[in-house]
Formats: sequence, C-alpha cells, structure tokens
Amino acid sequence: MVRLALLLAVIFAVGMAVAIFVALALGQRAIEQRVDTTLESLASAAVVEDARGTSQSMILQPMDGLGDLPAPLQRSADRGGGSVELGRDFLGSDIWRILVTEDSAGTSVVVAVPLEESEDAQELLAGILWMTSALVIAISLAIGLFAGVLAQRRLARIDGTLTRLAAGDLAARTENARSRDDLDDIARQLDRTARELENLVAQTRNLSASLAHDLRTPLARLRSRLEMLPDGAEREDALVEAQRLSEIFDTIMRVARIEAAHGHDGFEAVHLGKLAAELDEIFGPVVEDEGRVLSIAVSNAGLVQADKQMLVQALANLIQNALVHGGGEIMLIAENSMIGVADNGAGVDPEHYNEIIKPMVRLDRARGADGSGLGLALVRAVADRHGAKLVLGPKNAGDNMPGLKVLLKFANL
Repeated sequence: MVRLALLLAVIFAVGMAVAIFVALALGQRAIEQRVDTTLESLASAAVVEDARGTSQSMILQPMDGLGDLPAPLQRSADRGGGSVELGRDFLGSDIWRILVTEDSAGTSVVVAVPLEESEDAQELLAGILWMTSALVIAISLAIGLFAGVLAQRRLARIDGTLTRLAAGDLAARTENARSRDDLDDIARQLDRTARELENLVAQTRNLSASLAHDLRTPLARLRSRLEMLPDGAEREDALVEAQRLSEIFDTIMRVARIEAAHGHDGFEAVHLGKLAAELDEIFGPVVEDEGRVLSIAVSNAGLVQADKQMLVQALANLIQNALVHGGGEIMLIAENSMIGVADNGAGVDPEHYNEIIKPMVRLDRARGADGSGLGLALVRAVADRHGAKLVLGPKNAGDNMPGLKVLLKFANL
C-alpha cells in the first residue's frame, strides 16, 4: 500500500506538471491573441502617414519603411508577425509582439508593442502555480503515505493470518471487529471463513478418530473369538488381518491427535544426530532380523525445537516403509536441519510424490505388499505440526534402483 501511495503521488505530480504546462501555454496563447486584437484595432484606427513612428510603447511603420528596425523584427514582419525575443534591450524591451495588417487607408503596415510586462506577469503566474502545486503534492504525499502505512499494517495482519492458516494453525484470526472499509470487510470475512474451516476440519478429524476408536472394541472382540478357534492356517490369516486392521485404526487415531495439536506444548531441544543414533540402536536389530542393513549418516546435524516422541513415530514409519517397499539397504540421515530415511529400492516416480503422502493412497505396485497407506500421511502430519518441509527424492538419481529418500527439513536451528 505504501508503494501504491507513492505511485499515486507520482502520477498526481506528473498530472499537475502537465496541467501547469498546458495552462501556461494556453495563457501565453490567450495573451498573444489579445495583443494581436489590440494591435489590429490600433492599426485600423490610424493612418500610417499621419501616425507613423517608433517609441517605447509602440512601433507603427509601413512595410517598406522597416530599415531602421532590428533585423529580427524585420524578419518576423516578413513572415507575417509573431513574438520576437531580441536578446538585447530595444526601446526599453527585448520581447516584442509584431503584427502585419492594414491601416484605415488600406496600407500594409507593421504594428508592434513590447511584451515585457506580459512576460513578467506570465513568469509571476508560473511561479505561483509551481509553488502551489509543490505544496499540494507535498500535502497529498504526506496524507497518502499516512493512509498507506495504516493500510499496510492492516494488510500485514491479514497476510500474517493467512500465513498461519496455511501453516496449519486453524485458530489464527485477524481479530478485526470494525467495519469501516473494504479491508475491514475482507478481514472479517477471512475470520468467518477460518472459523468455518476450523469447525469443518475438527469435525472431520473427530469423525475419523471416533470411527477408529469405536471400531476398536468390536475388532478386539473379533480377535478374541478368532483366538478361540482351532489352530490352522485360516485362523492365523484371520488373526493377521485383525492385527492389521487394529494397526490401521491406531495410526488413524495418532494422525488425528497430531493434526489436532496446537502450540509448542511438549517441544524440547532435540539433537538430530543423537536422535538418529538412538533410532539406529533401537531399529538396527529389527532391520537385521528382516535380512536388511540399517546404516547411519550424520553430517553437521543441529538442534531443533520438536516433540521428540512425534519424530520417533515419524522415523519409525519411514523405516517400516523402507522395509516394506525398499531394497536391502536402509539409511538414517541427519544433516544440518534435516532428518529422514533413504532406501535403495525401486523408488517412486516424482510425479507421484504428492499422492503418496495422502492418507490411504497406495501405488498400484505397492498394493500387493503389507501396509495401510498411512505411513507417509503420518510423517506429513508430524512435519506440518513442526512447521517442517517434507522433502522427497531419489537416493541415487539415474540408477536403475534409485530408491526413495524422505527428509523432514526444519526451519528452526
């Protein structure tokens, strides 16, 4: 808004300058026309033979009697007249207005009068106009800047609210209660929309969490009944499926709890390098039991403010995802403000990156493998909770087994 105010001030100043130039030009033209009318009246009322002469107030000469006049005056008379600036004082003036016309007897004569006083008046008028316009422009600029700063503050509050909403803080509001102009109306409409959005998201999260919670009880009963069945392959398969459903419901509830959290309660200083080392100790044996290798790569790892338990959940999901879909090597990465997991599996086409982080989304080739499609959705929820960026990419670009690398990039070091 400040830039807009400055732009409008510049446009106003240019408009004022153009208007003054036009006014001065028209004023000069009007003066010349009035002088020409006066000269023509003087010439038509006189007989040049009786009134011919040269004085400080007027020149009246026949066309064939201009020899004693300055050359510029003669040349102007030959062209039919006009304004001449001699550059030197002639009969008390160096600016003359010349007109070629006829006297009362029909003789072609040259009539000229000095314009010194008219020019002085024109210059005085121009000075007054320029001073007035400068004052008006200065006042307009001051008012415009003041209004622009006030509007800029209000826009900054609206922009800050939108930024917080985009970051996942659905409780963000402009807290504007007045309605003086369009900006206030926009702020109040934004608050109204944010409230509706918060209610809608809360209802959706509560619905999914409630469904998951309510289904856990009948699922537990089903599992109990399955365990009472005679041993056999069908019983074992049914128990595995029941366990898988239970894990899906648990994950849905964890995602809902993470997305519903606000503020920084539970946050602490977490060293990403140490966290990666702890996870290596915890999950290393599990990965080895699956016939895989878990390695760790720490480089310049820093401190971040985070909920450590949430990070452990996210990284555990990434390791599990790598066990299901990756190759034989899994790597924990902690570098600068980033932490994540990479594998050397078949990888994912980059055009599907935005899809695989959505809940319940699984690519066609992954549908035959174990999993619920919620692993990366939980990781994304944790990243959003921390204001971190979720970065996906191949581990080894250009390789026939490029793998997948998923990193949480924190902004606060």
